[in-house]
Amino acid sequence: MNEKENFTAMTMVQKINTIDKVIEDNIRDFLIKDNGDLDLINVEEKNGHIVVYIEYQGACTSCASSGGTLVSIENILQRMLSDNIRVVSI
Repeated sequence: MNEKENFTAMTMVQKINTIDKVIEDNIRDFLIKDNGDLDLINVEEKNGHIVVYIEYQGACTSCASSGGTLVSIENILQRMLSDNIRVVSI
């Protein structure tokens, strides 16, 4: 089984932990370098998608590029875990 197949078979708790690990290992450092960060607020299954709710912290809260950052975060999670992931900033 590849990583995407493993993700699909995980429990919700395992999915949340895996998403958090991908954020920690592949995303967070880039945000921190620009004086920003994010908090993982919630993850839920909705209409066949995994919806990941994040809240920007620091400089990310007022950054004009935060929409592009959101798309990048979503792309990384989709590439590594599941094409059905959607990321929403709250």
